[in-house]
This record gives sequence, structure tokens and C-alpha cells, in this order.
Amino acid sequence: MTTKMRSLRNFRNPIGCLILLAAFAAAGCSTANTTDDVVVNHVDASGNSVPGWVTSTGGSHAKSATMNYIANGGTSSCTECHGSDLAGGISKVSCFGNPAGCHHDPVAPWFATTPATQNHGVSAKKAPGNSGFASCQICHGKNFSGGGSQVSCFTCHAVNAPHSPKPWRASAGSLYDHGTTNTANASVCYTCHAYTGTANPNNPHPPSAPASAGTPPGCFNGTMCHNQAGHPAGWAATAPAPQPHGDAAKKDGTVAGQGFPFCQTCHGTNFAGGSVNESCFTCHGVNAPHAPKPWLGSPYTHTTVVEAGNASVCYTCHAYTGSPNPRNPHAPPSPAPAGTAPGCFNGTMCHNQAGHPAGWVATSPAAQPHGGSAKATPGATAGYAYCQTCHGTGTNFSGGSSGVSCYTCHVPTSNSPHASQWRTGDTYVHTTTDAGNATVCAYCHLNGANSPIAAPSPPAPAGTAAGCFNSTLCHGAGGVAHPVPYNDASHYTVTSATFPGSCSTCHDVSAPSAKAGPVCQTCHVAASPLAAASCTSCHASPPNGGAPAGAAYANIAGAHGVHIAMTSAGTPISCATCHNGLETNTLNHYNAAKSRVAPGDAAFLATYNAQSGASSFNSAALSCSNVSCHGGQATPNWQTGAIDPDTQCTSCHIFGTTQFNSYNSGEHQLHVVEQGFTCTICHNTTTLTVNHFTTLGTTTMEGPASATIGGAGTAVTSYSGGTCNGVACHGNRSW
Repeated sequence: MTTKMRSLRNFRNPIGCLILLAAFAAAGCSTANTTDDVVVNHVDASGNSVPGWVTSTGGSHAKSATMNYIANGGTSSCTECHGSDLAGGISKVSCFGNPAGCHHDPVAPWFATTPATQNHGVSAKKAPGNSGFASCQICHGKNFSGGGSQVSCFTCHAVNAPHSPKPWRASAGSLYDHGTTNTANASVCYTCHAYTGTANPNNPHPPSAPASAGTPPGCFNGTMCHNQAGHPAGWAATAPAPQPHGDAAKKDGTVAGQGFPFCQTCHGTNFAGGSVNESCFTCHGVNAPHAPKPWLGSPYTHTTVVEAGNASVCYTCHAYTGSPNPRNPHAPPSPAPAGTAPGCFNGTMCHNQAGHPAGWVATSPAAQPHGGSAKATPGATAGYAYCQTCHGTGTNFSGGSSGVSCYTCHVPTSNSPHASQWRTGDTYVHTTTDAGNATVCAYCHLNGANSPIAAPSPPAPAGTAAGCFNSTLCHGAGGVAHPVPYNDASHYTVTSATFPGSCSTCHDVSAPSAKAGPVCQTCHVAASPLAAASCTSCHASPPNGGAPAGAAYANIAGAHGVHIAMTSAGTPISCATCHNGLETNTLNHYNAAKSRVAPGDAAFLATYNAQSGASSFNSAALSCSNVSCHGGQATPNWQTGAIDPDTQCTSCHIFGTTQFNSYNSGEHQLHVVEQGFTCTICHNTTTLTVNHFTTLGTTTMEGPASATIGGAGTAVTSYSGGTCNGVACHGNRSW
């Protein structure tokens, strides 16, 4: 846009003007001086402006004029000499249209064609001085409708405002953005956007905490639209703590101040930084405005995102339009027709109907996925409290917002969110319910109510937090309340003396049992753990396939005995060598004892990693790989295979330098690789036995190979100093 400026009034009598200026000096302009940013007088005794007053880039007169305008509460001292319209006045010097560079002429393009950068807007949003909205008011009027310049700001903006039309926010689709306006302009913004306790049509939203009367205008003090700049303390917390910013983002996006669209206001439509230059991706570790996948109780979840207002934002990344989308974890079973508005459960992204997957409720006696989820540790996607989110209100499970009652299927017991009979021996049991659900159990079972067993006596004191074994529900404190899984020293140190008082309320040692808890021999299948010491209630140590556990998991003999027998100072071998993290008293051991799924898991100590890589176990082939002891080669089947160390040397030793125990010195290439001689032609198996397996816990692997050369049973009489002596093939020969 090109704006026609007021013309310069030429001097008709320069000498007269100087005399006139001298007269002004006598009336108070006799000395050039400044007060902070405001130049009180700019004409010296000779009638000239002070140096730098007017330059091609503005000079000090521009800043002085703005600060003087502000200091005078919206009136300009410039008008005394330059006229009320600033077109010349008694000074005969107009503030408009000077071809030498007055005002906007040096800045090109001051007005540009959209969407180009608007230099006049950039200048207006700067701090008051040479720029700022107050500097615009000097010429365009206090209300920006024209002023002395007779050029209204409203004409081009198409609204009665000195800025672009609303929302004037890039994150909401505007080309230009108010977020980069310097806060020192607040007093000008306040003339239209003030919030004084009543609705203001020029105010897009009231501040959450309005300022008290008399508070000076500010961008973030409750006098207009916003309170504090940025977010409150704790807005982003250290995982796994609750995240206030995440909770706010997931709320109804149609409500001001919340939802993902509100986050976009400052952080950009793509959440990469926006006007605040603060990307959401930095903390999330992924290019997304949310936690990394699966973002499903990990520890945060997307399942609590309110659809309203947010679905369209989710759609920008997770749209399903008929072809695979790497950001869409799964395609909806029934994709939506083209043009369908984005929604969480309408086939436009990942899901169709809201609710649960197929098979969530099965026909008894099949496993019940919904029951397993309900009994799990309470969290974002599991536990009875989570079920109640949709299926209940208050203390019931009678339908809630979903309108689907839990009671209908659980007949004949009425008003119950679980199976009608679910004690030990029933199809479904309550004994695997996580104790964290106790507060929900208390809805029906407080102080033993609605229980098939006698209420605890005495009951727990009033106010005691609900628990499974503290006399608040059905069970007293006679049994030690414990978590499930019960991986704790108090479990592993139970004896025949402590069992009656600590465990027998809920558990028997062996079946049959009518008690609530499982019998001990559910896991300890070989013998009572109260009578059989250490490992032997489950398996021999090492496992040997013999009685009483027999040749069944976890007592398969395999090569356990051979390996354990090799332990020494240089070759430390124990259960943990190959079952690292799976030893007695670990959670993994506990879980394996319950599940009893063969074969046992293997996890090797790094000490025994081969030079070629980390050790591993193939549960299908029952074979180990990359174990240093075996030269990194695949081993025979653990249960049925074997290696004869006197004759099968190359099962563990290979030619070259790729493994810690590879052979490559001297004439190995000629004798072994080319001529095919076996190792025992030169190496004595009797002397080999002395130190063959003594340092397998190091990269040296074994004693010096040279110590095994020659002697009875070999073709070499002796070996010393690198020479083979008395060799049947060729006499003495340097190796």
C-alpha cells in the first residue's frame, strides 16, 4: 500500500525563521537540553537543531517525540512549533512527506502486499522509542483514526484497530501475530482491551485472575487478557509424576484456556515452537505434543483426552485416509468416508466405536480380559476405579456414562462388579486382585459386609485406610498383608515355626484347600518349602532330573551338572552366571515359578560374552551363542548334546583372531587348515586337563597352550623355546 503524505511547507524566509526560533528560545527554548529520553529543547542559540536530531534513519527527534507524547499523557509538545496537525505550524517545517527521509520514506516497504512482512507493523510492536504504538499515535491520532496525518489505520486493517483483524495470532491461522508485541506497549493496548470486571467485546477472553482496580496496564497482570506470562511452577514435572500441562492439553478444546488448540496458540500449529520458540518436542523426545508411544499408561495415556476440540488436532498426525500412516498405530476396522469430520471413534483415525476390543467379555469358563484388567494394579487404563470411569458413579457400577451395568452379567449375585463366586477353587478368583483396589472393594465389603466368611474381629479403627489384610474388609491381620506378586524377604524367610501365625489364615501348604490363597506347592511342586531347604522344594541344585521333583521343569538335568562342576577362582560359575537376574528371591524367579513355562529363561553375565558379541540363548533350539567359553560358536542342544574336550577341540576353538580362544600362531595354517591334522597330534590331553578350564572368566581363557604340546600319545617328544623336538614327521623344527 502507498500512503499519500502531507506536503512539506517550504521556508519563504529562512532568516525570518531563525529570528522566530530565537524568539522561542527567549520564551523557553533558549538552551538545548534533555531529561532522560525526552529532549526538552532541540534548538540551540543559533537556531539550529542539536546534532543528530534529524537523520536519514530517524535521529533522536523520533525517540524524543514518542517519549514526550507518553510523558504528556497522549499529547505532543511538537505541536507547539509544528502545528496541531504537525503540518508545519509556526516553524514552517512539516512532519510529513520530506523527500530527504522524514518518517516512513527510508523504510521500504513500509506497507507491503499481504502476506509479506509489514515493516510498519514490526515497528509498531517494538518498545516505545523510535518505534512503538505510541509513536504511531503522534501522527495517526490517539484513536488511530487519522490524526494530523489524516491517514486512518482502520482503512487497511478493515477493523477499527491499529493492527490486523482477530485473532491476530499465527497459531490460529493469522498471517500476523500479536505475540511478538513488546509488553511496554500495554498502555496503548489497554485503551481497547481493558478488562475491568465486565465483559469487553474487544477482549477475546478475560484473565483467570482479574487485576485489582488501579493496577497499571500490563500484558500479563490480569488487566487485559492474560495473567502471568508462560505457565505456573510445576507445569511440566519430572516423569512419572502427574503433568499439569498434559492434563490441561487433554481437556475440552472448545473451552478457552485448555485443550491442544490452546497449546497451539503459543507453541505453533505444529507444536515446534511457535511465537514462544518453545518446542513441545524437546521434552517429549518425539515430534509430537504428547508422550512417546504407546502413550497408553506409559505412565501417561491418551485415553483421557476429551474429543471435543482436540480430535481435529490429533487428526493432523494420526489421520487414516485409506493408506498406511506411520503415525497411526493401527487402522480403524471400518475407515470413515472421505470428508468425515475428525473424531476419536468414527474411523477417521485409529478407532471406530468407543469401548472395548472384541473378546473383552468371554463365555465362561474362558479367561475374561475385562476381569483381568479390573483386578490389575489401578492406573490410567486398569483397576476397578478405571472401570467405574464409564460404568459407574459414586460407589456403584450400575451403568454410569456408558449406560452398561456390570451387574447384568454377574448373576446370580446382584449389584457386583465381579463374578458371583470367586474364591479359591472357583472358575474366577479374587485372590489375584491387586491390593491397590481395596478402596473400591470397600464400597461393598467394609468391615466384612457381604462376605462369605466371618467379619474380622475386632474391626479396624474408624478411618483406617482400606486394605486386604488390616481388618477393614474381610480379612484380619492374622495373615501378613502382602502385595501380589509377593517378592519380599518376609516371604522367603517363612519357616515351619512362623507359618501358622503369618500365613495359615489364607494358605495351606498343599492341596486340597478351601482357603482364599493358593497353596504353597503351587510353586514348590517338589516338596513343602517348610521342610525342603533352599532350592530343593522346586528342583535339585543343580537340577538333575531326579526325585522328588523328577525330570520336569524346572528340574531338567541337561548340562547343569557339567557346568557347575567347573567353577573355580578363575572360572566362577553359579546359577547367576547363565540366569543373571533370575536367581532365587528375584521377581523374575518368582514369576517363572508361578507360570512354569519351559524352558527356563537364560541371561548371561557380561563376563562370558564372546569377542564376537553378547551371549544369548535360543529357547527353540536349546542352544547358546556368543558365549566366550565356547569360542562364540553355537553350542549343542542343552538337554541332549555334549562336547568331548579331548577330541572336539574345534567345537570351541576356530582358526583366526575373531575370538578370545582362536588359534593362529606359527604353523597352524599349514598343519591344521591345509594338511588337516587334528589338535591331539601335537597337544597332550593329559596335560591339557590341568588348566584347560581354569580361567574362563577372563579373556585369557586357559593356561598357555604351549604347556600341552608333546608327550605320550602325541607325535612330538617335547616343545621348548618355540621349537618342536623329536617330531615323528620331520625331526626338530621351529614352530
